[in-house]
Amino acid sequence: MPLIKWRDSYSVGIEKFDKEHRHLVELINRMFVIVRDKDNITAVSDAVARLIDYTEFHFSSEEAAMKEAGFPNLAAHQQLHARLTQEISAFQQKIVAEESDVGPKFYRFLRDWLLGHILEEDKQYTQYMIATANR
Repeated sequence: MPLIKWRDSYSVGIEKFDKEHRHLVELINRMFVIVRDKDNITAVSDAVARLIDYTEFHFSSEEAAMKEAGFPNLAAHQQLHARLTQEISAFQQKIVAEESDVGPKFYRFLRDWLLGHILEEDKQYTQYMIATANR
């Protein structure tokens, strides 16, 4: 399974969020390496905890910017963020319980979700913010 490589097509056009998204990619890739190398459960749990903490920071950052810009779909975007947070927490519990093969499934879930979320959902709010700023 390949690591995620940042591509220019993932850019949402707002440097702050691109930087945060790149950092999320780095955290996901680090977690993948730890799982792939079968590091101990403490290392895996620590990597997941760092990922969760940064994800919460990033979501808060995005939501504050959307609110400030008056983004009309803020509530729906917040629900997507809340759902992801719940799903990550469920995976974290499985990892702590040392369920077999959960690491690769978690990585695939994160990769697919992050890239899909950036390309489909985040680009909507950034297009709105950029258009609003140019008025």
